[in-house]
Amino acid sequence: METFKAFRVHTIDGKPVCKFEQLTMEQIDPGPVVIRTAFSAITYKDAMAARGVGKNVRTDRPCVTGVDLSGVVVTSEDERFKEGDQVVVTNYQLGTQHDGAYADYARVPAEWIVPLPPGLSLYEAMGLGTSGLTAALAVDRFEKAGLTPSDGPVAVTGASGGVGSLAVNMLAGKGYEVVAISGKADQTEFLKAIGASRVLARDEFMKDKSPLVSSPPFAGALDNVGGAMLDRLAANLMPHGKVAVAGMVGVEMTTTVLPLVLRSIDILGINVSRQLKMPERRRLWERMGSDLKPRDFDKICRPIPFSELDNTMDSFFKVSSVGRVVVEVGSKAPR
Repeated sequence: METFKAFRVHTIDGKPVCKFEQLTMEQIDPGPVVIRTAFSAITYKDAMAARGVGKNVRTDRPCVTGVDLSGVVVTSEDERFKEGDQVVVTNYQLGTQHDGAYADYARVPAEWIVPLPPGLSLYEAMGLGTSGLTAALAVDRFEKAGLTPSDGPVAVTGASGGVGSLAVNMLAGKGYEVVAISGKADQTEFLKAIGASRVLARDEFMKDKSPLVSSPPFAGALDNVGGAMLDRLAANLMPHGKVAVAGMVGVEMTTTVLPLVLRSIDILGINVSRQLKMPERRRLWERMGSDLKPRDFDKICRPIPFSELDNTMDSFFKVSSVGRVVVEVGSKAPR
């Protein structure tokens, strides 16, 4: 029986144990569409699953992790897809409750699949993945809320991370003046190279505790952190400012309603999980292949071979990871 390479997380005595294994098709979760994986990526959610943080992966049996994949359809029992189709799958239960992307093959429901949009390669699609979808949704919601480049600067927190770096590049590409807020002083040149006009040190930005700062500098903000950071962003927004909230590093927050009421601040929640319906998902992917396509994939994304996957996970907890890490799962997958 033919076998293929996969990276699985086992729960042994309550602790995660990760290892590469040879599996058969019958050992991965069923699904009407079989995809030969070309590329995946590493998100914080993947690192959490590998290291047993947050208990976001099933424990009743081993799970092939990886929440993002791009690849080519091998067989399909669903008429919407056929052999040779290039496709993308992100989110849903992939890599958490359903065997995911870190394997040569995946079997998934057709309802999870997005055709690869024109303008994107399979490699670029994983340079985007869940992080790109989050950034694109934030930009899209800014536009629908009426925010324009002429309104003023837009701040991005957690700017050197996956969502942050892609958002900086997308917003700059749409003509916005982007101010990157980061706790990584050594990434200033990187952030400017991908589109930030200015970089603010996180600690300096957090010093002013005023409920409403005088002469607020930002017309909009994308917050990838949450907690106290969201409070400070609201205090620094101009009248009718917009803040898109995508991060949950700080789940709890203490703040004031003053900016929301006195300056009419709008808070836009950003969620690309199963709540994002397929028509919207496909529309955003189309935008990421056209007007929201990052101009600097080579600066934002770095590829790693499949064999280096486990060793790279810990960088997400040491806060040393920058941009997007793309995993070359398929040995012959072209970039």
